[in-house]
Amino acid sequence: MNKLKEIDIDNIKFREMSIDDFEINLDRLTRFKYTEKKYSRVFSEILTKHLIEPKLSRQDIFALDGKIVAELVENIWNGSLKKYFNKLCTDDTLNRLLMKEEFETFNLPESMLDYLSSKIDYSDTVNLLRRYKKLPINIIRLVLQQNNKKTDSKELREKFALKFPAEKVVLCEGITEEILLPKFAAAYGYDFNKYGVHIISAGGKNQVAKLYCELKDELKIPVFILLDADAEPISNIIKKVLRPMDTIYLIKHGEFEDIFPLTLIRRTINTNFKNILKSSVSDFKRKLPMTKILADYYRENQLGDYQKADFAKQIYENINNERDLTEEIISIIESIRSV
Repeated sequence: MNKLKEIDIDNIKFREMSIDDFEINLDRLTRFKYTEKKYSRVFSEILTKHLIEPKLSRQDIFALDGKIVAELVENIWNGSLKKYFNKLCTDDTLNRLLMKEEFETFNLPESMLDYLSSKIDYSDTVNLLRRYKKLPINIIRLVLQQNNKKTDSKELREKFALKFPAEKVVLCEGITEEILLPKFAAAYGYDFNKYGVHIISAGGKNQVAKLYCELKDELKIPVFILLDADAEPISNIIKKVLRPMDTIYLIKHGEFEDIFPLTLIRRTINTNFKNILKSSVSDFKRKLPMTKILADYYRENQLGDYQKADFAKQIYENINNERDLTEEIISIIESIRSV
C-alpha cells in the first residue's frame, strides 16, 4: 500500500521538539530568504527529524501535497509546545503578519499559501523562547510585535531598528562592503536596520550578475547594486535585464577600499598596532589600489598578512561619525536612501 495515502495526521507519532529546535526553526523561517526555499527546507527537516510514524523520506515529503506537509509540521510543532503550556494560544497575529510580509516581499507561487497559512503557534513559541534565549533580531522583532500588536510593523522597525519588514536590498561584491556599508550608513544617520535595508554579498564581482538574476525574479522590493569601477562589463550585462525599480552604482575610482578616508585607515592601523608602530596618512598616499598599498605596508612592517575581511572588521570599530566618510561614501548612501 502507498503510505502517503494512509497518513492519519491526527494520530501520527513524533519526537518532541526541544527549545533549541524551536529557536533554530523559527529563526530559519523568519530570515530574509526566499520563502519557498526556506519553508521547504525547514518543514522537510522537521519531518525527517521528528516524525516517527509514518516514517517519511525526503522524497516522500516532496511528493506530498503542501497542505498535508504543513499540517504534519503544525501537529509536531504545536504538539511539542503542549509540554510547556497547559493551553495553547489561539492568537494568530504573528501568523498573519508573517504571511503578509512574505507575499509583499517576494514573488510567490500560490502553492506557498499552504505553508504560510499553517496554524503553527508562533505566539506561544515566542513566549517560550523569550524566557530562555538570547535571540536573533528576526525573533526579537516578533517578541516586540507581540507586545505592540496595534503598532504598525514598519513603525516598530524604525523605533527599535528591527530590520524587518524589508524595504530594499543592497547587492554588493564582497565581504568588505557587507561589513562596512551598514556602519558607514549609520554614521551618516541612515540606519539600515531602521529602514529595512538588507545587504547581500555576492562573493565576488563575477557572481553579482548571476545573483541579481535570481533576486529580480524572487523579489518585489527594489535592489541597489554596488560595483567596483572595473566592473563595467558586469554592469552592462545586468542592464540588459535590470528592472525599472532597481539601480546600479559604479564606484567612480577603483574598489570600495579606495574610497576610505586615509585618516580612518591611519587610525585603524595605529589602534591595532599601537605597541608596534605609528603610521601617518602619507604612508598610504600612493597611486596604487588601497588593497595593494595595505598588503605592502603589512609586509614591509612585518605585521603579518593583510586580510581584507579582518581589516574591514578593524575599520568597523574605528568609524565614529560622519567625518569618517568620504564624499563618494556619502554619495552611495544617499543613492541607497533614494531607492
